[in-house]
Amino acid sequence: MKYLIFSDIHGNLDALEAVLEEAERIRPDIVVSLGDVVGYGANPNECIERVEDVAQIKIGGNHDLAASGLIKTDNFNYVAKAAIRWTIEALKADYQNILADYDTIRRHGDSLFTHATPVSPLDWEYIYTIGQAKEIFEKFGSRFIFIGHTHIPAIIKYRAGDCTVTGANRIEIKEGERYLINVGSVGQPRDGNTAASFAVLDEKKGIISIKRLPYDVRNAQDKIISAGLPEALAMRLVTAR
Repeated sequence: MKYLIFSDIHGNLDALEAVLEEAERIRPDIVVSLGDVVGYGANPNECIERVEDVAQIKIGGNHDLAASGLIKTDNFNYVAKAAIRWTIEALKADYQNILADYDTIRRHGDSLFTHATPVSPLDWEYIYTIGQAKEIFEKFGSRFIFIGHTHIPAIIKYRAGDCTVTGANRIEIKEGERYLINVGSVGQPRDGNTAASFAVLDEKKGIISIKRLPYDVRNAQDKIISAGLPEALAMRLVTAR
């Protein structure tokens, strides 16, 4: 089975289209969206539609649930709150219902999918430490655990109680090891690299890879500014921080 997994599109259609064009070349068996399809970017409707077209598994992120009205934005900063207000007004009829129908957590084969941590999915905890990763491995037995939310890609391996950040974008799957994969962000990377990030799990070849694709950042910025969204959201695309 070959999976293509992406997360945190955040209304950035330019970045998403670059990933989906590459997906046509990769030809995965299963496409997974780990959430935050909307929020920040100027094309929430188009991104929802494209995800509906291609993804067999759809997980809800905190921005999706906020835009659907299922959660409040008390913990959002003022820029994120402004983006959610704009997104709610921009959404087509019934699109809030599409966002509300996304899964919180989903298993498929040897893989587990969620937006933030599977330990408490609706607390929206950012996974940054080895201790957090180890807790996930100890509470969930899936061989491959895929998350997003931090917008920073990483592959962490677990063997005999030990966790290690691999530091690699491509690794071979080995007997006795389990893996936590943060797939990064399609539409708003925060690791200093503006290229869209996503992951591929190829079980037949025994490979996990994080892939990066450049896209038209300037066009995405122009659309954010033209839409009247906070200018900081446009600037963040070019700093990738």
